[in-house]
Amino acid sequence: MSRLPCYTDCFFCGPHGDGLKMLIQFKDGAVFSDFVLDAKFQGYDNVAHGGIVTGILDEVMWWTIFAVAGKISVTRKMDTEFIRPVYCATKYKVKAKLLEQRHGNLYVSGVIEDGHGRVVTRGNGLFRPARHTTPAELLAKLDFSHTSPDMREMLLAALKGQERDEAG
Repeated sequence: MSRLPCYTDCFFCGPHGDGLKMLIQFKDGAVFSDFVLDAKFQGYDNVAHGGIVTGILDEVMWWTIFAVAGKISVTRKMDTEFIRPVYCATKYKVKAKLLEQRHGNLYVSGVIEDGHGRVVTRGNGLFRPARHTTPAELLAKLDFSHTSPDMREMLLAALKGQERDEAG
């Protein structure tokens, strides 16, 4: 298991401000994170706001595309199914997988599970390659300080590969 870097200005994985400060992990082609939401993220009496829950799925889906496919992407479309409430002050695990790449589209699915492994939220996303972010711009904002040397090298190679694809 290896920790992925964080994007320093990100609300979900960045280390600063009032965000979630998610620690996103990578193992055997899967991306996941454990999290506990503070009451400030509730939408209703100790139940997490649906926008925050959807954002958590979106975050891990993005990192899945980056770690597995080596692509910088943006969300084009996403759907979320809320099966059970996500409660504040309760531990959950979010995980995602890349389903397919077709005609420039990247299809990803993700789930949030409670402490018993039950799926409480499910999401599907359609992502497209980012047009206005270069690998160098992304790299300038990534914090690799808690990332293993192997993971760092893998992600740097993916960014270099994307630069070659864009230049070619």
